[in-house]
Amino acid sequence: MAAHQLTSPRFAIPGVPVFMYHDLCAARASDERYTTPLPVFTEHLSFLREQQFAVRDLAALNGDSNSRSVILTFDDGFSSHYERAFPTLLAHALTATFFVTTSLVESPGYVTWSQLREMSAAGMTIGSHGREHIDYTGLSPVSAEDELRSSRMTLEDRLGVPISAFSAPYGFLNRSLTGAAQRAGFQWICSSHPWPADGGAFVIPRLAIYCDTDLARFSALAARSAFPLLARRARNALLHLPKQLLLRTSPRRLGVHVSQEIK
Repeated sequence: MAAHQLTSPRFAIPGVPVFMYHDLCAARASDERYTTPLPVFTEHLSFLREQQFAVRDLAALNGDSNSRSVILTFDDGFSSHYERAFPTLLAHALTATFFVTTSLVESPGYVTWSQLREMSAAGMTIGSHGREHIDYTGLSPVSAEDELRSSRMTLEDRLGVPISAFSAPYGFLNRSLTGAAQRAGFQWICSSHPWPADGGAFVIPRLAIYCDTDLARFSALAARSAFPLLARRARNALLHLPKQLLLRTSPRRLGVHVSQEIK
């Protein structure tokens, strides 16, 4: 049983929270900012089930403000997504969208094609995280479009299912990349802008899950409580440019794995 009960906030932001996970570790604590301990992830899922949240797919976004709807996503295609997240989701009868960097599939520490096919057949949604894990806003519109189309076609050829969503590495987006993603055939592009999502939009904001996102913080975000959402939005705006600089100079200070560094 989840120990934390949902309290309806006095001020709630309309929309659907779209949560963004990265790696999962077996330990009860992690010193990597973007790595969630498996016991914490399990608590999140138990809470959603017990509080009767509808865990939906990106395609189900319709713009309502149902306080019992959320979407779960994972970035990068780590092996822990198959080894830890996938069986835990199945045990809770829930689904998620997994964004995969196609050039890293079959690499040590990442998922394999057979694992992705198994996840897809079990009801998980697979999306693109690009062909390479790079800042696509630094490419020309033509190069970005070619890279994104290549990743989409590779996933579709390997998995035999339509690939409709792209998640921008590092959350870096601009108008040029948004246009490239549309021309590459994607219906949605997921960002790291911390805000609930509305239906009908091409760019989907998401709420990052960090190593210290305990059940109390998670439940406040799931309830769309205004204070933590506004605090995250302000912090994101303040740190956007420093984050771009750190990713090029000291990526580990942001909790980014060496294999994720911009080449």
